[in-house]
Amino acid sequence: MINTNRLTSFTRTLKNGAIITTATACLVLVTAVVASGKPADVEQGPTKQEILTLLRQMSSSGKEFQCNKEIMRKESNYNPSAKNGSHYGLYQGRSPYLATATITEQINWYIKYIRARYGDGCKALAHHVKHNWY
Repeated sequence: MINTNRLTSFTRTLKNGAIITTATACLVLVTAVVASGKPADVEQGPTKQEILTLLRQMSSSGKEFQCNKEIMRKESNYNPSAKNGSHYGLYQGRSPYLATATITEQINWYIKYIRARYGDGCKALAHHVKHNWY
């Protein structure tokens, strides 16, 4: 007999708001393995839309958001795990910290960097367009 009290104590909330128990998650994984022949990606990373929503919230204006978005597209194509030599993350910063930083931490790092160096994201984008780096 399954102890339902124990199962309900092991729950997980998915991105879409659904709550599943550990037993349900295992069943989904096993079903996906059987159906596709390979493990399911139960724990996916954030979507492009989720990343852009966070960026919009952290940008000082709609105009700056568009500039920050364009730099992100050019640097990583919205991939928080992007790596190019010693450069990491959404904005390809040259800091090993960014290799393990969360999306929020990567964007915070970028915002602080561009504000200190250029003043805002649009000035950083103008520099990027002219020199192909920022």
